[in-house]
Amino acid sequence: MTARTVVLNPLGAALLHYRRELVSVLEASGQLTDVLEFPEPSAGGGSRSRWVLRYVQALWELRRRARRPSRAARVVVTWPVLGYVDLLIIAACLPGAWLTVHDPVPLVRSLGYGPLSRFFARLLGQRARIIVLSEAAADEVRNALPAATLAVLPHPILEPETRQSRPKHEVVRVLGQYKADRDLDLLKAIAQTGSAAQYAITGRGWPAVEGWHVDDRFVPEDELDDLIRSASVVLIPYRRFFQSGIAVRCLELGTPVVGPRNSSLRELLAAHEGLLASERSEDWTRAAAAAIDLSAEELHELSRSARTLAEKLWADF
Repeated sequence: MTARTVVLNPLGAALLHYRRELVSVLEASGQLTDVLEFPEPSAGGGSRSRWVLRYVQALWELRRRARRPSRAARVVVTWPVLGYVDLLIIAACLPGAWLTVHDPVPLVRSLGYGPLSRFFARLLGQRARIIVLSEAAADEVRNALPAATLAVLPHPILEPETRQSRPKHEVVRVLGQYKADRDLDLLKAIAQTGSAAQYAITGRGWPAVEGWHVDDRFVPEDELDDLIRSASVVLIPYRRFFQSGIAVRCLELGTPVVGPRNSSLRELLAAHEGLLASERSEDWTRAAAAAIDLSAEELHELSRSARTLAEKLWADF
């Protein structure tokens, strides 16, 4: 009997692309998939309490469906609505569902990750089923919930495009919302290296950064793809993160990406370690030059390897 997976996505706007990546990988690994999703309050309107209620109702609906043998399925929740408190909600509504925890130590202020939430989540023991997308995230979850059942899986990735052309003038981009772990000093130092490249940051909440053109705004999905395609290289200059959806998206679109050596990108870019940089700005400049020098064939092979690994490990899961 073919495996069936239901993807429950309570962030239907923010995680639309991630959900597409996940469904693509699951279906490529031979699993039938269904999707149940709805937007978060910032995209769909309404209060946070109504959003949480809708999430609980969705879990109960999936529980009702599961009573019919023909509809039995594994359920993967794409994001915790209330942090580790979600594990308690899932235990009450739909035992056995898997919760994807992207940031076990939140990069922005979030509910449900404090000592009290972790204490109650620990009471579930092995009944807590959690998916993480990097070894760094796995270490944090094991520390917070040592008895939880944990699946460490690669960030899903779409079938890669074959890039047709690159910008004639070098364009170095940083993309995504500003957070406190963004390394502004590193960015300033990179822009002072004397390169003739254009340096551009696009994302909500960014302050002015010397040497960079900053476009402080939310970027819609389609425009984000255009910004990635128009870049010579995309940098991920962050001090701490557990995985990078932007980096994965770059590989999907055939754009090289550079990030810190001691991060989850080490797993994603293992075939080209020259794309990984230390803390020194000179190392980032070197890595960016190495990235720009990669051929379209090398980039496609890097992306193809990431896709093949994702298909295999999600199929095993």
